[in-house]
Amino acid sequence: MNAFQYAQNVVQLFSLPDSYFRVRELLESETADLDDIAAVILLDPILTSKILKLANSAVYRLPYQVDSITKALLVLGKTQVYNLVLSIGISSACSQLNTQAIDVDRFWEQSVNAALIAKYLAVHLGFKHADRVYVSGLLHNIGEMVVVQQNPDLARACQDYTTERKPWQLQHKILGFTYAQCGAELLNLWQLPDPIVEPLALQHNTHFEARTADQLVVHLAVRLALANQHPELYSSKTLIDPFLLELLKLEQADLIKAINFCNTEGLFVLSVLNPRISALY
Repeated sequence: MNAFQYAQNVVQLFSLPDSYFRVRELLESETADLDDIAAVILLDPILTSKILKLANSAVYRLPYQVDSITKALLVLGKTQVYNLVLSIGISSACSQLNTQAIDVDRFWEQSVNAALIAKYLAVHLGFKHADRVYVSGLLHNIGEMVVVQQNPDLARACQDYTTERKPWQLQHKILGFTYAQCGAELLNLWQLPDPIVEPLALQHNTHFEARTADQLVVHLAVRLALANQHPELYSSKTLIDPFLLELLKLEQADLIKAINFCNTEGLFVLSVLNPRISALY
């Protein structure tokens, strides 16, 4: 099977909650107002709680407390709230899947680390829509969840990457495609926005000159997250092309700050998105 066939086979099993689609419909409507959107979100107490927790976290660095969904929509804007709903919805969908064949804690740690590093760098670089790269980072490895549902033995084998054979190289050898390609196919079937899907799809592309700033930041964040999670295998110097830092006008000190940010905030975000460790908070 190719990447599209894998994604197509799970699109019904691995589906977003109804609340996500209702919120998206209202956001795309020309007549719906903030109260209409808030009313739909409030119908889901778990979604409401998680949105407020994340809105008040250091991820958004707001100077005051957000104590209602309506206020979150006013302060963060509809697009950022949509991206929060999407992130929480996908984490909920993942929690319903069989993940015994893989190290699911590793999956979530890597996903959240990439999201937070991407968010930090995007804010540092002054991106107008920094939350978009956060979502792309969070979903960068979602293809692993697709494969593990259909062929757990192959997904298990794809975890045995080494210093010499990077995860995406091993995935291509075993599957004939990468998790990035498979994840992008699933997100396209879900009709997610292109500005979220494209950086994820192109995360391993090293033709930097032809890439957008969002795509470059997601590539960088994924590499930094991998090095941060597996310091025994990788370092940022071996995974990251210095030319990429030149293009983005970043210094090593900026990368260190981004990693420190994800290490500081990662456990909290994990506790919100991953039910396995929610008891910690």
